Amino acid sequence: MARKTVAEAEETRQRIIDAAVEVFAVQGVPDATLDQIARKAGVTRGAVYWHFNGKQEVLQAVLTSRQHPLELEFSADDGIELSWEAVVTAMLDAVNSPQSKRFSEILIYQGGDESGLIHSRMEQASNRFLHYIHQVLRHAIIQGELPQTLDLLTSIAVFKGLITGLLYEGLRSQHQPPQVIKAALRSFLALLKEPPRHLLCEEVQVPQASTEYCQQ
Repeated sequence: MARKTVAEAEETRQRIIDAAVEVFAVQGVPDATLDQIARKAGVTRGAVYWHFNGKQEVLQAVLTSRQHPLELEFSADDGIELSWEAVVTAMLDAVNSPQSKRFSEILIYQGGDESGLIHSRMEQASNRFLHYIHQVLRHAIIQGELPQTLDLLTSIAVFKGLITGLLYEGLRSQHQPPQVIKAALRSFLALLKEPPRHLLCEEVQVPQASTEYCQQ
């Protein structure tokens, strides 16, 4: 019986977290209340307090229990095409899947919370994603899938602007066609395969070891 009680308690806790994701995304973190979260979860306010000390602790649980779709894991076994399609799939999930979209909205639109929890979590997700992109592109350069003289740091900076725009627009628009995201990301990969001069290094110091550093 005790084991069932623990399982039920964990189920209730998860329902509260799931409800909080929706309430925070719709109402905004500053305006959201524990009463709203409790009603959404179908529990009493007392049940919320049994699991959490307050709204900040609920927010902390939301941020630590969710992984953003763009927090990808690099695999050296995957070529550039497969790795890039993982980015496309993750981006589509981030703006189209209801749960992922709400989590994205919290990270992007609610980052001004006084505690700094959301900003910190957003930075963590962004750094993980950019680290993945860096590994993918660097591995592709070493494997000869991308030009050895590709300016890696500049390419990543340009890509960051692209992905930020797609993410903001995807969350803001109710009807952004998936093919827009697919076309934009696949077009950028095509650009990297045959980059213009301003995305190339004039010289690479140590090929296959330090391709991200340009001598320009």
